[in-house]
Amino acid sequence: MAAQVPAPGCLGKVCAVADDMTDSMREAMSLDGDPTKLTTFYDRWAGSYDDDVASHGYGLPAEIVGALKAAIDAEPSFGHLAPPEPEVFDAGCGTGQVGRALNDAGYRNLTGADLSTAMAEQAQGLGIYRQVVGGLDLTEAPPADLAGRFDIVTVGGVFTVGHVPPETLAAIATFARPGGLVVLSTRAAYQAATGFVATVDRLLAEGSLTLVLHRADRPYTMDSTGDYWVFQRPA
Repeated sequence: MAAQVPAPGCLGKVCAVADDMTDSMREAMSLDGDPTKLTTFYDRWAGSYDDDVASHGYGLPAEIVGALKAAIDAEPSFGHLAPPEPEVFDAGCGTGQVGRALNDAGYRNLTGADLSTAMAEQAQGLGIYRQVVGGLDLTEAPPADLAGRFDIVTVGGVFTVGHVPPETLAAIATFARPGGLVVLSTRAAYQAATGFVATVDRLLAEGSLTLVLHRADRPYTMDSTGDYWVFQRPA
């Protein structure tokens, strides 16, 4: 099944955004994917991140959980992935906003990881994760203790302009155990700038992943929409 490109809500490197976007949010969209720069940037932003994104109606966490629930509800064989028991890996967890949404939905076995240690510390402080790992570069192969371990992998806001290339999806998927699900977000600007859909089509054709669900033009922030994807790692 080939991925379909939705009608883009914005093109080029950066979506049209509201004039009141914070300086940090604007800068985040102009990074070049260098891990050192990303770490420095997010370490600095960690203390005010939640307030900044909350002021822009951050719909991503609820949409990640909504896409996961829709996939589980649509496929009887995914019934064992309903809360609370599955092991969930919140990849690029940031301050834990997706983790909070997962916890609110009933998931209790949460592990998080982020490139920024300061962001990971914020997430750990929520008290909802069993473990949060800082300094983890998702563009590299998973460490042995995390590889192939999780029933569900969530990836909210990682596939963003200036952050990681679309090929990172192949590495992130290997955090999931065979048969596990990977749930992620993108925006049209990222898809246009990186060729994300072409990478997805290649991974599907190779049999590395199966596309379970694609929800287009859903809430992301109050001034932008996003796409939400659910993939399965073949058993």
